[in-house]
Order: sequence, then structure tokens, then C-alpha cells
Amino acid sequence: MMIRNLGSFAALSLLGLAACGQQEPAAAPLAPPPAATVAPAPVLEAKKEEPKPVALTAEQKVKAYQEIWSAFNAKDFAKFQAAWADNATSEMLDMGPPLVGPVAITEAGAKGFAAGFPDASGEVELTLVNGNKVAGVVLLRGTHTGTFVTPMGPVPATSKKVGFLAYQSVELNDAGKGAKEIMAYDGGTLAAQLGLTPMPHRKAIDTGWAEKPVVIASGSEAEKSNLAAFNKEVEGFNKHDAVAALGTAADDIVFSELSAPADRTGKKEAQKGMEEMFKGFPDAKLDVKSAWSAGDYVVSSGTWSGTNTGDLPAMKLKKTGKAVSVHFVEIDKFVAGKTKNVWVFMNGPAFAAQLGLMPAKTTESKAAEPKGKETKPAVAKAPPVKSEAPGKPEAGKPASALAPKAEPVAKPSPAVKAEAAPKPAAPKPAAPAPLK
Repeated sequence: MMIRNLGSFAALSLLGLAACGQQEPAAAPLAPPPAATVAPAPVLEAKKEEPKPVALTAEQKVKAYQEIWSAFNAKDFAKFQAAWADNATSEMLDMGPPLVGPVAITEAGAKGFAAGFPDASGEVELTLVNGNKVAGVVLLRGTHTGTFVTPMGPVPATSKKVGFLAYQSVELNDAGKGAKEIMAYDGGTLAAQLGLTPMPHRKAIDTGWAEKPVVIASGSEAEKSNLAAFNKEVEGFNKHDAVAALGTAADDIVFSELSAPADRTGKKEAQKGMEEMFKGFPDAKLDVKSAWSAGDYVVSSGTWSGTNTGDLPAMKLKKTGKAVSVHFVEIDKFVAGKTKNVWVFMNGPAFAAQLGLMPAKTTESKAAEPKGKETKPAVAKAPPVKSEAPGKPEAGKPASALAPKAEPVAKPSPAVKAEAAPKPAAPKPAAPAPLK
């Protein structure tokens, strides 16, 4: 205000003097410089932190897992796809490379299986939860009324029913979406139930378990004790001590190796089979990569490896000299500190192929087919599989959540070609993976 008032007074005085002519007009005073304009300081807004996902409860994890199967059973593939995270992977043990992303898991996995088995369903018989990992034993059933695309080519409808147990684990992210899936089942059992191979096999299962336990890990002392007992048995196995490897086995233990045609019952029977296996594979080794417990159950996964330098009389197999390395998942159930049940999931054809028990030729040219002959499905012929270092995953894309991919892979499950082919000799019985 002071600068403005002094300027007005000076201007009026100069005008009065000029009117009287008493002196020469003075030069106009310099106008005061304009006040400097200062730009207002920018207002910095505090960064809003993204709200952290609320940790899922165990019950919410079970529900998220169950909804995956509900969507598949209803053939609601939009909902099924939405259940997977953007970077989700799905791998089938020894059935090719994994699938990556919700679209691949849905299109090549769920839809691929449903195309061959339009009435396909998955019934979860056992659910185990530990942290963000949910594992299940699933009964897969369906009628083969559509074309089933396999690594060996399309399999025309056989109208046969299938029913077999599979293992599945899904690791959930914080939003409750599937981030990593592992699935395992025996491709030989599926092929045999479809009538594609004369191999001895388990008959199609029609009815699920009477009880369907849902067990959530609590970190109890009993869980820790069960896990310690399991690790002790693995140690005994790797020392080729069958007694120590079955140290906590109940006398009436039921050993269900799903690639074998039947269970083994009783501790004595299990020990006899193990000792024979040690003779056939003197360097047999279990390399357990992961083991965790939930209630009465221990879930483990890893590789079984060995070199077949001895005969296997029970399987009527002479030594092959071949090295084998296959992946497995095992679930042990403990009752009062004793191992009561063991379920082993692996792909038997991968084991047989590495032993050289399956024909090496995978496809035959259509042009080479004899003309005029009736087209009949032929037993699939899988290529020999190179053995891997224990625990080393196969490179490439992941495998389908429910079915092998359509492109050729290193260790395919048996399947059939759609075109006619000279009938191959029936393969020798595949030795089931001799796990503990």
C-alpha cells in the first residue's frame, strides 16, 4: 500500500506545475517495476499405497481349489480360465513341457480333455492344505465319445469308460488364483482302459471314496513327527536297507502304486518287492525335492533314479543296462505313528520307455500305408526317452493340467494314431517305478 500511495501523490503534483507554466515539464517518473510473479509451489500429493491383499484363510483356499473343479465339471470354461493367475503354469509329470498362462491351461488342458471325454468329471477324494499349497487326490472319470488329442496323434472315440486316480497340487497366490499346478497320473492306465494296449492295468474306477477328508496343516508335533519318520524311511531306502525303509510301516500297510495293476498289501510283501528292486537297480536312489505334512499325511515329490543292471524276475524282465530317472509324487498316511497307506503317482510309460521296453517309432507316413486295408487303431509307439539328472525339469512349455499336449514330447503317454499302421508287436510289460 505504501508504494501505491506515494506514486499517486507525485503524479498530481507534476500535473499542477505544468498547468501554471512555472517550469518545464519534468520527465515522467519511472513506473514502479511490476511485482515479480512467483509461481505457486506444486502441491505434492501423497502416494496412495495399494492395499495389500488380505491373507486368505485356510477355508478360502479350500473353496478356491474346489471352485476350479466345479467350473471344470460344469464345463464353465470362462470361470475355469478366470481361476488362474496371468503367469500361472501347469505341469504334468513326465508328460511333456508345462503350459503357461490361463488360456493355454484352459484350451490345451481342460478343453482338450473334455473334447475326448465330454462327460468328464473330477471328484476330489482327499484335500490337503499347507500354507498356500493345496494338494488333492482326484478321481477322473469320463466316457471316450470324442476325439482325444494326444502327443501321438488324435485317438478316435472308443466309447469306453475310464476312471483313475490322479494327483494335483495348486499353489495359490495372495488373490486366491492358481499360480502353479502340478499334476500326475499314469498314462499307461488311461491307454489300457481305452483298450489301446493289452498291458495289465487297474480297471476303471466308478465309485469314489466313502469319506473325502479335508485336512489343514497346523504345525503340530504329530505333523513334525510324521515328517521326521518319512525322512528316516527315505534315508533307509537310499542305503538299500529295506527294513529301515519300512521302519514305520504298519503290518497291514497298503501300498498303492497307481502305475501298477494292483496294490501291495502287508509289510512283508512290500519288503519283498523292495529287495527285488534293489537287485534289479543296485544304485536306486530317491531324491526328494519337497516334503510337507498336513495332519496325518505327508506329501513328497522328487525323482527316482537307477540303472537296471540286474534281472527283475517278478516282472519277467531281463536286465537292460539302461539308466532311468522319473518324477514321482507320494502321499503317506500315518495312523498312530505308523505308515498305514502309501499312494505313488508317476507316469509308467516314461519309466518303460527309458528302459527301452516301448517301440521307438512314433509315426508312420500316410502315403506308406497299404491301400485298401481297414483302418484300425494301433498301439501307440513311443520314442525312447533320454534319462535326466535327478530333479531336472524338462525345458519348454508346461504340460496340460488334464491331458498331454498335442505336440510330440520326450516322454509321451501311450496313445493311438488315427491312421492305419502295420500292427506292432505288443510291448513288454512296463515295470512300475519301484519306489519305496
